[in-house]
Parts: sequence; structure tokens; C-alpha cells
Amino acid sequence: MAKRSTRSTMRASRMTSSVPRVGGAGFVSTLAISMGIGPLLIYSLTATGPLVISDLDLTRAQFGSFATVAFAAAAVSSGLFGRLIDRYSERSTVIVLHVGSAVALLVAAIAQSYLIVIVAVAISGSVQALSNPVTNRLISAYAEPKAHGLLMGVKQAGVQMAQFTAGIAVPGIALVMGWRGALTASIVIAAAGLLLTLRYIPRPHGRTERDADAPLSGATPRAIWWLTAYALLTGAALQAANVYLPLYGYERVHLSVTAAGLTAAVVGGIGLIARIAWGQLADRLGSPRIPLIILPLVACVGTTCIYLAEATQTAALLWLGAAIFGATGIAANVVLMVAVLQGSPAHLIGKVSGLLATGLYLGFALGPISFGALVDATQSYGIGWLTISAAYAAAPVLVLAVRRRTS
Repeated sequence: MAKRSTRSTMRASRMTSSVPRVGGAGFVSTLAISMGIGPLLIYSLTATGPLVISDLDLTRAQFGSFATVAFAAAAVSSGLFGRLIDRYSERSTVIVLHVGSAVALLVAAIAQSYLIVIVAVAISGSVQALSNPVTNRLISAYAEPKAHGLLMGVKQAGVQMAQFTAGIAVPGIALVMGWRGALTASIVIAAAGLLLTLRYIPRPHGRTERDADAPLSGATPRAIWWLTAYALLTGAALQAANVYLPLYGYERVHLSVTAAGLTAAVVGGIGLIARIAWGQLADRLGSPRIPLIILPLVACVGTTCIYLAEATQTAALLWLGAAIFGATGIAANVVLMVAVLQGSPAHLIGKVSGLLATGLYLGFALGPISFGALVDATQSYGIGWLTISAAYAAAPVLVLAVRRRTS
């Protein structure tokens, strides 16, 4: 057994040393688009919420179910895909991600009923489950360790790039071409991501879809289970706010369709910068614990401002809350992913990333439909926003539990 272990270690060492280190704008852009292309369909539907609801005659809970189905599909797929990504090449996985996302956008664009859109978002969610594990593996395999925090921030910011693009461009396109036309136009981004993948993601370089002797099993670090619960809680709050912020601005703060869509652009634009900044900070601190405590507490302040915008009929509070939320609530995910790279063996990155993504996507699935059901039941957004604030306020307790249980 000892000799076999030694041979496997030497083989893994040779394999690692033969892996080329890559970088540059093309590689980084591919990481970012690979993160953003999966949720682009949901962000586009969210940004055109009033038009979609009117055209398909939906309730708010039905509208929220789009995100729920997408992220439920992602949660179910994440555990399986995380393990598969540890066996198969990153290049082929990213290709599947972009092609599947393009198919989802096309199906939604031609849909004439609620059920067909459900099918589209289920496809979108399933392929989205590939994004975190495969991009984490790419960073682990091809980037210098000193660049991990920055690259993690940039690639996670790809989600906010998609949100920003959807918020600022999709409503305007939809006013001219309809929401279906706007979704069709979004396929261009998937095509661009596919071309970048073919150009900048390296081939396996002799790893033959992962060395058959490379270890694929091992004990999951105990802290990851607590961080998965953290991901579920903050994920539910994050996605509920993302999905309903534009609709809330339109219905209760009386913004125009275009201005309401811009609230998503504000969250996405600020969140993009925040994810890069917090990723670097978490890496420099050496431990993500402090950012994981601070971020949800400040996000709670932001969602409280959003809640007060309706009560006071003050649009400025909505914009302020959106900005605070984008700067903090959006950034927790990148710090979680930094924690994965810092606390997991290289051969378990896909598995552990898949586990964390399962908690995250379960939260994404539960948040929007629960929020929509609360609004439909109470005819008020107030309880929903206060529930989001409470979820963010509770998240730091899990971080403290990680320290106590693992110390």
C-alpha cells in the first residue's frame, strides 16, 4: 500500500508539474463568461419581469418559480457534476456549459406558455451547475497560487457582469423587440463564450480526461459542511432580492420599466467590483472568516433600506439599498469560493465545490418562490424584505460555528 501510494504521489506530482500555467485577458474573460452565461436567462427574465408577467399572465409566485426551478435543477446536478469534473477535462465541460446555455435561451425565446419557459430554465439551471466546479478547477490547475484570490474574484464577478448586462441592456432591447427578442439577442454572449473557450482553455495535455489513477475520493473537510449551510442561507436571501428588486421598484416605488430594470444593473455593476475587491482581500487576509461575518451584516442594512423605500415612498432609499446590497450581499459567494481553494485538497476541488454549490443553489431555489408566496399571501413586500434581512443577520452565526467546531 505504501509503495502504491508513493507511486501515485509521484505520478500526481509529475502530472502537476507538466500542466502549463496560463493567464492573460482571454483566459480570465473565459472564466468570467463561463460563470455569467448560466444565470443570464434568469437575469434577463427578471429584468423584463413586468412584460413577462403580462404576456404569460403569471402570478408573482409563478414568476418566482422560474428562478426556483433553475436553481433547484442546479442543486440536484451540482453534486454529480462536481465529481465528474474531477474526472473529465475542463475544456470539454466548459463547451457543454456554453452550448447548453444557448439552448436554454433559445427555448425560452420561442416559448408560448409558462410550462415551456419552465423547461428552458430547468436546462439553464442544469448546465449552470457546471460553472463553479469547472472554473474552480481551472484556477487550481492553471493559475499561480498567488493569483487565486484575484482570479476567483474576477470569475465570480462574471455573474454580476451578466446581471449588469441584463439590467442595462435587456429592458431597452425588449421595448423594441419584445422580451423574446431580447432573449434571442443574448445567445450572442453564449456564442462568444464558446469561441473564447476553444481559443483559450488548454487541452488536457496528456492527462487523458484525468489520469485514471488520480485520487477521486477523500473525506470532505468538516468546515465545508458549515459553509454549505451558510451558502444556503445567504443564497436564498441573495436570489430573492435579485429576482424581485426590479418588480418591487416598478410596482411599489413606481419606477418605470426601464428604471426598474436599472436597479438590477446597479446591483450587478457594484457587485462586479465588490467581488473582485473582496476576493483579493480574503486572499490577503489568509482567512475568509472576517469577510464572511461582515458581508451579510452590511447586506442586512441594504435590504432594510430597500424595505423602507416603499414605506416612505422614497426612491433614493431603493437606490441606496441596491448599492449597499451589491457591494456586500453579492460578494459573499466569492469569499466562500476562496475558502474552498484554501481549505480543500487539489484532487477534491470539484467535489467540494459541487457540495458548496448544492447548498448555494438550494438557497437560490427556495428564496424567490418563498418571497413570491409571501407577497401573494400578504399583498405586501414588507415581510419578504424583512425575512431577507433576518437571513443575512443569522449567517454570521454559522461562521462562528465553523471556528468553534474545527478549532
